[in-house]
Amino acid sequence: MVRSSSKHALSVNLSKERMDVLSSLLVDDLSQIVQQGIRGWLNERGVLLAQLLMNAEVIQKVGERHKHNTERDCVRWGGQDGSVLLLEQRVPLSKPRVRTRGGGSEVELGTYKALNDKEFLNEQAAAKLLSGLSTRRFEKTLEKTLRGRGIGRQTVSQRGIEEMTKQLEEFQHRSLAGVDILAVFIDGIGLGDMVYVAAVGIDSDGNRHVLGFEAGSTERSGVCRQLLSNLIERGILSEDGGILFVVDGGKGLRKAIHEVFGKRARVQRCTIHKKRNVEQKLPDFLQKEFREKFNAAYSKQTYKDAEKAFVGLRDWLVLKRRTGAANSLLEGQQEILTLHRLGISGTLQRSLCTTNCIESVFSAARYYTRNVKRWQKEEQMERWLAAGLLEAEKRLRRLPGYTQLKKLKEALGRVKKAQ
Repeated sequence: MVRSSSKHALSVNLSKERMDVLSSLLVDDLSQIVQQGIRGWLNERGVLLAQLLMNAEVIQKVGERHKHNTERDCVRWGGQDGSVLLLEQRVPLSKPRVRTRGGGSEVELGTYKALNDKEFLNEQAAAKLLSGLSTRRFEKTLEKTLRGRGIGRQTVSQRGIEEMTKQLEEFQHRSLAGVDILAVFIDGIGLGDMVYVAAVGIDSDGNRHVLGFEAGSTERSGVCRQLLSNLIERGILSEDGGILFVVDGGKGLRKAIHEVFGKRARVQRCTIHKKRNVEQKLPDFLQKEFREKFNAAYSKQTYKDAEKAFVGLRDWLVLKRRTGAANSLLEGQQEILTLHRLGISGTLQRSLCTTNCIESVFSAARYYTRNVKRWQKEEQMERWLAAGLLEAEKRLRRLPGYTQLKKLKEALGRVKKAQ
């Protein structure tokens, strides 16, 4: 049986003759390598490799030294001080210069440009910052090179800002064309003194996608409407409806869904939020009994049985002279039983009856932003939030009960046709 690790080559494929020639050229003194250490020797050879790559391009453009060539278009023009990016830091070296024949314009070396590409450094800086690494400790995570620089905390911070800004732009404009979104979880997440309304979608295969966010709370209908309109403009959500929204009960959010989709979408209120809201109106000695009765009522298989059980629960609250709790239970009761009316039960019902799905994404995003102690500007918050949500999205598993999503799609389709 072939091991999985054998799929990738462990060494460069060179002939034995070439291997011997390169060994004699690069390894000049084994005793010095043993004394200095293999890591230090490899770091030095990294600089040498960069110089060899540039020299190889010069030979391609100009030709070999001391060989007359009337057809060449470029000539060597000495060298100048330069630097390249190696091991996440800037290392100085001598850069060869090439000009057009006759000492004309400077010819840019593609290898020198590639060796100074900041994209990899920015990605590494952002990844380490999201992992919780302090900019002050960044230098300790790097290999030591000859006169390496560009590893100060301000430089590292700037690299992280550039990469997170890029991720934010991609996040705000990315299209999920071809992805069939059936359910959307919407809830608020706080950063510093700001609150953002974010949406997580579930496609027909059960995969989770972070769709977008807007600054504001779920109590503000204008903010929620802007989020939904933006998702429609980007082609993520269909204006025709046929979508299940799982929400926490914020009035602004519910109003926005009604204004944008009307009756073409279904809303499932989070049962945990509803249960918690009613509990807050009850004394301690009644809370446990209420939770048991609430769970028993919601666990009924059919809509009629569940509705009847909740009517009995309301009557029990009235009997206990807890009118405020009874009125709170009645508010939005039909939206608590949306999944029952759609005929969804079992594991998928448990996955869709609460906002736990989006809360787990928020929890991961908070973990990635845990080291930020001072939130200064809205742009900073949006950068970190987008980067944290995208990082959390990479680790999301499929929704439990995803095999039943076909049934949900058919039920939502019937609702859509009925309107």
